Amino acid sequence: MTRPGWQARDVRLSVTIMHHPARDVDLEAIVEACRPLSARVVYDPDPDAARSPLRTAKVAWASIAEGATHHLVLQDDARLCDGFAAHVVAAIASRPAHGIALYTDWSSPQNSYLSRLAAVAGSPWAPLSPMEWTPALSFLLPAGVAADLAGYLAPIPDEVTDDDQMISRYCRERGVPLLASVPHLVDNRGLPTLIDGHGGRHHATVWAPPVPSATHWDVDPRIDGALASRSRYRSHDEYVVRVKDSRCLIRLLRPDTGEPGGNEFCWYWEDWCDLVGVSPDEVTTAFVAHLDDLPGPPPAARAALEIWAAGYLLGLGAAAVRRDLPVPLAPAVPARIRAAVSSWVDSGLTGPHGTALGTSDRTAMIDLGAAAVTLSLHRRSPNPFVAAGVPADARGEDTRR
Repeated sequence: MTRPGWQARDVRLSVTIMHHPARDVDLEAIVEACRPLSARVVYDPDPDAARSPLRTAKVAWASIAEGATHHLVLQDDARLCDGFAAHVVAAIASRPAHGIALYTDWSSPQNSYLSRLAAVAGSPWAPLSPMEWTPALSFLLPAGVAADLAGYLAPIPDEVTDDDQMISRYCRERGVPLLASVPHLVDNRGLPTLIDGHGGRHHATVWAPPVPSATHWDVDPRIDGALASRSRYRSHDEYVVRVKDSRCLIRLLRPDTGEPGGNEFCWYWEDWCDLVGVSPDEVTTAFVAHLDDLPGPPPAARAALEIWAAGYLLGLGAAAVRRDLPVPLAPAVPARIRAAVSSWVDSGLTGPHGTALGTSDRTAMIDLGAAAVTLSLHRRSPNPFVAAGVPADARGEDTRR
């Protein structure tokens, strides 16, 4: 399904690595991980000034190698998958006109869910939110678009600092389509952030073994459209699911409200899941039934229910996407379902529910979430009017008994 005229041999990828001398990293290791691609290190041009990723990004996006068809900018806390060069070149050949993120942060408000949704639906591509910041840890563009982005960034004051927000604004204004690779080809090494207010732990959303072959990326582009319809702020039923502070939450995107893409305001799943097509009783009944079938002791009850609910809602969303696909898509790979759930367990369970989890308890929690995903993926769809809460008389049914 590679686009006509594009094969991997046609891709000439330029690579730069953004670096600040305050960060103690083995740059040569990143350069080696890129080979046979030739990566060049771009240094912060004013390292003693107030920290600003944007300042270095301006240089990185302007440093396009001569003759390149595409340009990739990595940050110096990136960790690349095995066989990185072959995988990324094959991915580009399949979507040569797109902006491609090779990573999304496991707790980003929207893009993490969209990556999990694509993984569970079985797609190698996750269309990203047009409103949330672009995952700048590892992002690439066609060379001409990258040069235009460099010109766009140049006059923006360094004090703005956030290159990811400015890249998102550029892509939104220019109509650049954005995708994330699934699984991700880059992880965050988890180094301390250099910018105030950007703390916490940061890792990839779907970090799974590398794809087995170049054909992994070759799915019908119309599938991208079906997934993109879940995050375009055009319909009342667009939503994302999050696990944060050991709670499963739902955020309705609410088109036309002007809410920022990074808005943290969410609703507790048990109170609002009716709006996304499932009753809380169904979720909890399935949870109890699953626990009854377990051969050993169940995981910690409250946190386990939250992971179960998140997995159940994720599978429900992926099933809806698969029903709407214009062409069939192969089933999801179990390892990617587990990767999507494990990043929820590791990022979303906090306090005694998370940091205190031993290896066996963590595995049991991931098993639980993956089981919930699988169950709801194969769940029979209910009457959509009932799911939406439409009264029987309003949907034309005979209410006489």
